Amino acid sequence: MEVEESRRRLSVANQINESCQRLEMDCTHSSHGEQWVTELRAVRALAESVLRENPVLQVRGPLHVIRSYEMPDRYVLNRHRRRELRKGFGLHRGVRNDEGPSVVVAFTPPAYEQRWHAHTVDEYTLALDTRFSGRYADGKIRELEAEDGELFHFHPHTYHALANPGERHGRTFTLKYPIGISVWLPALKLTGMERGQAEVRWVAWERERANVLLRRFQIGDAYHRYAINVAMLAPQARLDLKCEQEGYFYVLDGCVEIRRNSQTVHASADDLIVAEPTPSFRIRALTRRTRLYWASDMVFAACSPGARDSCS
Repeated sequence: MEVEESRRRLSVANQINESCQRLEMDCTHSSHGEQWVTELRAVRALAESVLRENPVLQVRGPLHVIRSYEMPDRYVLNRHRRRELRKGFGLHRGVRNDEGPSVVVAFTPPAYEQRWHAHTVDEYTLALDTRFSGRYADGKIRELEAEDGELFHFHPHTYHALANPGERHGRTFTLKYPIGISVWLPALKLTGMERGQAEVRWVAWERERANVLLRRFQIGDAYHRYAINVAMLAPQARLDLKCEQEGYFYVLDGCVEIRRNSQTVHASADDLIVAEPTPSFRIRALTRRTRLYWASDMVFAACSPGARDSCS
């Protein structure tokens, strides 16, 4: 009954979330609708508070796998009212994802473009599975492209929109840190006065050990300091890790076996592995094209601008 009740709550919250987004767009285009936008965003924030409940709260024991279907689905509409699925999880044991560092995964359908938006802090978004394009405003509209495994960097207050121009579904991963969810500034139209900066980062694969390649992005600015890691494992290849703090490992592709001391579990694509601190932690690939994602070396900034937002 608890599982069914949880699904019902999430379904209702998603319906409210999407209805508020549609009504907000209607109000924005209406000559008398602006007065309702603030109230609609407040209602949507209540629905989002349910959709952003941290799935890590489900963890039981020192080694646990959260299945993809156990992470709440959340949908974001673009200006054409097409849906983009989002999932998220906190890198902590707080009730809401945005109580600390968190990861947002966007499952972007083909020929989909996000709405224009900006953040008060730098945003770093990893593109996966296909080529993504990113438009941003700098007096005029400029465009960047990121291939599978490359990283978009949008500077603070840069209005931008990511798009999947191809015919394959793609995913993007954005680590929201040190604010769990940074302030989100949407815009249906741009004024032409916006100024911003953006670039795409690429790093080479490094050989971690035989049949294991590692790509590591080092992130550092006034508000962020961490590393984004992507590992590629050949079949039966093994990745030995040490978790000085609680570890969160997302399976991008394939199937893996995870061993922590005497405990063994299995995880598949889009599952999240959560492991308590341990000096001995092993992940072994069971299939071809196995990839993993995780963040490391996180250091909190002394302060961060703005407040939490619930609608990005």
